[in-house]
Amino acid sequence: MQMLGAALAVLLSGPCFAADPVAATRDALQQAKQRAATQSRPPLISRELLIRQPEIGIVRLAPDGRYLSFLRRREDRTDVWLQEVATGKRFRILPDVRGVEHAWSGDGRRLWLADEQGLAVVDSADRKARRIFKWDSARKQRYWGVDPREPAYALISEEIRRNGATRYRYLLVDVSGKTRPLHESALPLRKVLLTGDGRLAFAAAYDGPRYDTVIRQYTANGVRELARCVGIESCDLVGHNAQRNELWVLAHFGEDKLALRRWQASTGRWQTEHRDPAGIADADALLWNAMREDWQAIAYYRDRRHWYGNGAQAHLDTLQRRLPEANLQLSPSANGRVWLVRAQQANWPIARHFLYQPGRDRLHPLFARDDAALKMPHTQYLTTAQAVSWRASDGMLLHGYVYLPRGVELAKAPLLAWVHGGPFGRLEDNYDARMQLLANRGYVVFLPNFRASTGYGLRYTRAAQGDVGNGRVLKDVIDGLDFLLAQGIGHRDRQAVMGHSFGGYASLLAVSHYPTRFRFAFAGAAGTDYGWMKQWQVDNESEALRSEGPPVALGFPQHGLPFADAAWRQKMQRESPLASVSKLRVPVYLWAGAKDDRVPIKSVVHYAGEAQRHGKQLTLLIDPETGHNPQQLLNAEAWLFLLEHAAHRHFGGGVTPASPELEAFLRRHVRIDSQRALTGYTK
Repeated sequence: MQMLGAALAVLLSGPCFAADPVAATRDALQQAKQRAATQSRPPLISRELLIRQPEIGIVRLAPDGRYLSFLRRREDRTDVWLQEVATGKRFRILPDVRGVEHAWSGDGRRLWLADEQGLAVVDSADRKARRIFKWDSARKQRYWGVDPREPAYALISEEIRRNGATRYRYLLVDVSGKTRPLHESALPLRKVLLTGDGRLAFAAAYDGPRYDTVIRQYTANGVRELARCVGIESCDLVGHNAQRNELWVLAHFGEDKLALRRWQASTGRWQTEHRDPAGIADADALLWNAMREDWQAIAYYRDRRHWYGNGAQAHLDTLQRRLPEANLQLSPSANGRVWLVRAQQANWPIARHFLYQPGRDRLHPLFARDDAALKMPHTQYLTTAQAVSWRASDGMLLHGYVYLPRGVELAKAPLLAWVHGGPFGRLEDNYDARMQLLANRGYVVFLPNFRASTGYGLRYTRAAQGDVGNGRVLKDVIDGLDFLLAQGIGHRDRQAVMGHSFGGYASLLAVSHYPTRFRFAFAGAAGTDYGWMKQWQVDNESEALRSEGPPVALGFPQHGLPFADAAWRQKMQRESPLASVSKLRVPVYLWAGAKDDRVPIKSVVHYAGEAQRHGKQLTLLIDPETGHNPQQLLNAEAWLFLLEHAAHRHFGGGVTPASPELEAFLRRHVRIDSQRALTGYTK
């Protein structure tokens, strides 16, 4: 009956799906062209406005629905606040913290706070923060989570050495700071579910030399394995029902796309509880109701996030109807009387927060100052992201987005491909200052989720099969550009390619192997010989790449990158931007972080030197304070200015003036400007 009810909710309330998504894209693009023809050209929006940071950080609703906790940013510091839901009164409970995380206990009586120093707890009755635990850096201690079934404890993890080997230990910490051991193992846990008295009920953990993810049940009779996910398959614990001895997970095993699966002790079997009705996307979010011990809603990110309910469909429909273009993150109280709603969309520079009260059918906005920022004059000129689907030349259906500029004839507009990093990642239709800047300057911006992208199932991700040189992945991008051109979107003689990390590498590949197609390439943090770089990353493994997961020497092959295969490395070297630098016929703009631990700075400098030796046009900005991505506002603006200036130099979309601080930064850190692209801003 439970599955039947969920299925009926999907059938009765789910959207109608296009039989041919490519035909639907063609129709949508023609309508978009007609709209663009009626719009006027917007004024240039400054970079400073586009990269402005929101005041409000992460917001959480207490499970009992009485309080909100949230972070408020003030220049270079952050404060932690509480707000009474009933009255709206706010209280600052912890000032001037860095790197803070906060989570409510399952009963809503206390808020756990973890920052760089250690762990604190706030009792909602007196709203006072008490420091209870200081991290032991030698043991790499860190906050690990809370479980709604065990409100008296938080979980921390640590690493210890025993008999010459690293062991991973997990502790429960109570409100006085006392600890007791929960689990110890040779490989890290990924998630746990506890019993009401603080014992392990289920765990998802890495296991064995392949780092499989194994789901185990812990009982008085011992431990048993329930499921095993291999390689890039996901196994994420969701919740369990102790009375019925049932477990829910979001998992790939038995499914191509991440789906909700349920295990029943009575049968010892798994069954699929819910999968994407459109058959396109992985599950992206799930709500678990700890009071009912059952799932409440699930979301899939196709063109945007779509929610489906298990007894909550009417509320989901109301929210999706009232915020029709937004991607919604939802957090209901345990009794369902109040919901926290976070809404994002491509043309909102700041997310909006609401309290939704289903009984009163009321959607109440929070944080007036952030909402006011959405009404600043420039926001009316921001652009939505149009979802697109196209067929690759080998027939595979691919997905992505396109930003269409206002007030320009789209068939004559410059067409820019923005290639995402990874390559095992994906682009979505949330706010991105880079895309908004380019669209505002009058350029069409294409965001392809080529094969190897995540979020569309295992077959989609694995379809690249390591062909990340002058091959299938790059051809997906080219096929997408050709599709847009065939719809009258973009000018064939005014194209460029750009990206960061893998996207920067792919951009250099594109201008190397399609030397007459593009006007220029912009490449941030770009590897220039992919096979060599993968070997370097294995030899210099960083926490940023691994993050407690499998060693990169294991993870790369699991993702289809056979770095240890000499033939593959030789192929990557032959097709690399470095080996093809003599083929360059257009300018290249490079950005690099001197402290990058993913893409070695020496590879970027070597490529730049070879380009100079061959007399190629090249601009190189090296940020000495930055790693793989710029973090500070001035550093981020310098990155954005280089992108903006490159596009303007070739397509004339416009550049807003640089501040004295930015000019000084550029004069110090632009190392090569052989084409004098930044004349006036460099030495």
